[in-house]
Amino acid sequence: MNEKGGLQKEAMTRSERRKRKQRFVFVCLLFVVSACVVGAWGVAKQETSEQKVIEQFITALRQEDMNTLKQFIDAPLEEKASLLPLFAYLRKHPEGYDQIRKELAQQKDDRVYIKGLTSTPPIFLMKLSQGTYKFEPTLYHVYVQTNEQGARILINDTYVGETNASLVKVGEYVPGLYEVKMVTDEREQTKQISLFGGERIRIVRFDSN
Repeated sequence: MNEKGGLQKEAMTRSERRKRKQRFVFVCLLFVVSACVVGAWGVAKQETSEQKVIEQFITALRQEDMNTLKQFIDAPLEEKASLLPLFAYLRKHPEGYDQIRKELAQQKDDRVYIKGLTSTPPIFLMKLSQGTYKFEPTLYHVYVQTNEQGARILINDTYVGETNASLVKVGEYVPGLYEVKMVTDEREQTKQISLFGGERIRIVRFDSN
């Protein structure tokens, strides 16, 4: 009788251990599935949030809404004039909105462009800082090349310097459409440049004859 009872007790113990193991496995699986669901939800939520911010930024550009753009753009914007070249470019080339949107959608964790290692950055670099999305515009470095000495250089009718060397750096500019003039006492030469994608360093060449 005792032997029989001992066998039954041992069988029950094995059954309980099996049930406990099954419950443990079930809890582990439930935890893993839950973690995957929460992770996927978090990624989807972040992507939705990013897409929403991108569309708000594009809308502000279309409407030339400086108040909103000052909150979005990670660059000093004292007045509307600082973005007039960008607005001028987008009015003339509306496909530029799609180009900006496409570049922003491709960016992940600020790894699409590392400063100093490439000459073709995105038009705007999307960054997440303290829970807020910001858009950093590319700054294009503009040089004037000429053999003409002492000529005045103007960018969008603003004086920026003179040609005291064969290659003169005239400044850094946000994306947009610009008019470059070289003026002497005898004549005036004008060229238009589009700073919208491509290499950061741009050289505007003027003839000296």
